[in-house]
Amino acid sequence: MMITHVVFFKMKSEALGKTGNENAQELAEKFQKISEKIPGVISTETGHNYNREERFYDMCLNQKFESKEALEKYLVHPLHLKVREFVFQVIDHRIVVDYEFH
Repeated sequence: MMITHVVFFKMKSEALGKTGNENAQELAEKFQKISEKIPGVISTETGHNYNREERFYDMCLNQKFESKEALEKYLVHPLHLKVREFVFQVIDHRIVVDYEFH
């Protein structure tokens, strides 16, 4: 059964010498690149929130996986773990939702 993996990111206003918007763009590019290299990823979409209210999240990652097992392998894959290191340097917090298609 296919799985959707959705993550909302609240970016730090500044980190690693770049603005939150610059880091969000870099993060989106990193997710796109690794998704092409890790088996089991069906699709990856990223989006930046045009609404800049402080209480809203800045960026969304929406991925589809072949199965729960594919998502589990992705989460521990070395390429994903490398991006994850970057994530925790540039975000304040995140929300994750994983669900099955019925």
